[in-house]
Amino acid sequence: MTTQEDADIVKYGLRDNVAIITLDRPPQNRLTRPLFTLLDLFARQAVHDGARCVLFRGNGSDFCLGGDFREWPHLTTHSARRERFGFSNGVLNAIESLSIPTITQVQGRAFGGGFELALHTDLIIAAESATFRFSEATLGVAPLAGGVQRIAERAGRSVASRLVMLSDEISAAEALAMNIVAKVVPDDRLEAVAFEHALKLASGPTRAHAVSKAILSAWSAGGVRSADEAMIEHVSVLLATDDVQRGVSSAIKAIEAGTERPALDFNGQ
Repeated sequence: MTTQEDADIVKYGLRDNVAIITLDRPPQNRLTRPLFTLLDLFARQAVHDGARCVLFRGNGSDFCLGGDFREWPHLTTHSARRERFGFSNGVLNAIESLSIPTITQVQGRAFGGGFELALHTDLIIAAESATFRFSEATLGVAPLAGGVQRIAERAGRSVASRLVMLSDEISAAEALAMNIVAKVVPDDRLEAVAFEHALKLASGPTRAHAVSKAILSAWSAGGVRSADEAMIEHVSVLLATDDVQRGVSSAIKAIEAGTERPALDFNGQ
């Protein structure tokens, strides 16, 4: 349950078909059950509002320092612990499963659950001064929100072992070299560049992006052969969409006229 006091710890806005979801729980934007509830609410709101991309941000000098472990002592039974972390992981998995593209903008520190939240989105764009760390080992626990397997997927098993077990803090440049983040930009350009990328995705072929995400999800779950099977079905549906029909028609006309193919204004349908 979210109280009135918790109502403003996540902000939501919509700009040029980009939904902007902002963690606003100073000074560290730590994750709580009410915060996860609002993340879930606003991710659903983005879809309801027809957003074509979601951009996640954190107010303040740090993106997010992870979960607020002051909640944990109240989880006194095994079933309570399973329910709590099942709930928060369910929210993150729902964000990861959105059919529209997602981006996380990271400044300062993205530690623990904050790092894992970012890893559930399609692209991470980081400021040059950003740092990333799985700090859970310093508390005697392992990552609680899928960080181990998602780092392994992006960067390999040995990198996952190093970052999780040694709790090494890495720079944005190191995260880029490991294929954990997509782009690193000067601190004073972070907000502008992240929104530019979100706007590009929101202006692009939304249905094609959904297919790409579905194929990647099939690959993650079942490997290349599974992705191949999913691809045929998804592409067969995609070819009947308005964007593709107009795009193919435009390309045919350009070929037959011997002219350059004009840029297409995608409507996401």
